[in-house]
Amino acid sequence: MKIGSKRVDISSMPIKLKPRLAGVASLVPAKSVVADIGTDHAYLPLYLVKKKACSRVIAVEKSSLNSKTARETVHFFNLEQKVEVRTGDGLQALNKNDGVEVVVIAGLGGKTICSLLQAAVHQLGQYRRFVLQPMGDAALVRRWLAAQGYYFPQERLALENGYFYEIIAAEKGWLDVKEPFVWELGPTLYKGHDPLFIPWLEYKIQRYEKILQGLLRSRRGKKDPRWRYYHMQYATLKGVLRDVCHGD
Repeated sequence: MKIGSKRVDISSMPIKLKPRLAGVASLVPAKSVVADIGTDHAYLPLYLVKKKACSRVIAVEKSSLNSKTARETVHFFNLEQKVEVRTGDGLQALNKNDGVEVVVIAGLGGKTICSLLQAAVHQLGQYRRFVLQPMGDAALVRRWLAAQGYYFPQERLALENGYFYEIIAAEKGWLDVKEPFVWELGPTLYKGHDPLFIPWLEYKIQRYEKILQGLLRSRRGKKDPRWRYYHMQYATLKGVLRDVCHGD
């Protein structure tokens, strides 16, 4: 690329990620072999190679059109030797000889993530870590993983354009969850160490408040069968917020 009389090497330009994907990248161990399922423009694989010294990243897209876009991005940064773009259906695009250690699935719904994992359930044991960023139903993702024998050594939050995103790292191990609400908050996030935990908790409480107010304005009011559930969630999260703020 030429700017004026100077030639600029695009491949050497830094790759910057927005907070959501930067949060995902932060839970990927350096120098690991990674598969990014649903890679979109392949910005995350490029970042992992350039900033986290990942030796190889397989970027998977379901449609050939999206794969073409990802390949163009990889070619643009001249990283074809380290980032391989494949067209395939989730983890089924991978094989044991790939040597993948970490699987990333970010930006998909929680139910879709569970479906992708279930479709490849017999090969999950060959991966050391999953880094997942569901766009919803994070509690469902946690429950599914726990049922398969996983725990969550790391979880973190990201805030981008006014939205909170939950990012979950899962590895094989034992997990003991006694309170149902912990699935929603995350066993690791629940410890309250993430700097975004309190703002996120306040956001969730406000969301339940709006739902309860809407139910009160409805014809059935508190007789609506949903009232008891949402009120219980609201009261529970208020208690968690109080405990965290008081350092309990």
